[in-house]
Amino acid sequence: MQQPGPGGQGQQPGGPPPDWQAPPPAAPPPGAGAPAGGSWTANITSQAPVAGPGGHVYADVPNRVIAYIIDAIILFVIFLVVNIVLGGILPRATVVADPNNPLGFRVDQPIVTILIFALLNFAITAAYFVYSWTAMRGSPGMKVLGMQIGSERDGSTITINQAFMRFLFLGAPFGIAQALTGISSLGIIIVIATIAYFIFLLVTTAQSPTKQGFHDKQAHTMVVKAARSVA
Repeated sequence: MQQPGPGGQGQQPGGPPPDWQAPPPAAPPPGAGAPAGGSWTANITSQAPVAGPGGHVYADVPNRVIAYIIDAIILFVIFLVVNIVLGGILPRATVVADPNNPLGFRVDQPIVTILIFALLNFAITAAYFVYSWTAMRGSPGMKVLGMQIGSERDGSTITINQAFMRFLFLGAPFGIAQALTGISSLGIIIVIATIAYFIFLLVTTAQSPTKQGFHDKQAHTMVVKAARSVA
């Protein structure tokens, strides 16, 4: 079977979707495949398969969280290398005595360093996800768990615009939060906002009959998993 490249190359006009082999069926009723009770907490932890487009099931929340953790570890290693390289070039943080701090001191990071790292983190993370979603039909973490991403309409390879839109609603808020936590006056607010947004994404994904979270709805994307991998 010919694998499509970025932008769905290899797919014949008017032919079947490249990997899913059939358009997605009508969405199952809410709660289908979920544990009895159908509460949002049960839906988040459920790995009960829900039939999706030909030969696949909709990717459940636990598998998607694990995939994101794998991607986060890979990105952490990349960021660590970048930080080591740039650490000797950019203005360094200074330690200042602070009697109001339980530790007796605080670390002041130059604003220019914070902004540069924020931009680099955003660019690297965006490139990582946009490239892997369009060229590989899934991030490395998703591929490890047998998942793939495609257009919600027919399963075709998503476009760069779709990938970037999905990244903006999925990864960008966390990258920005990580970069700005160095600003002490915003730290606690950013942490609370980030946790709240993460929970929001989990709930919208778990409650969707097709496991499309808020980020998937905005980008018109869908994540599926081969049925044989969850048998």
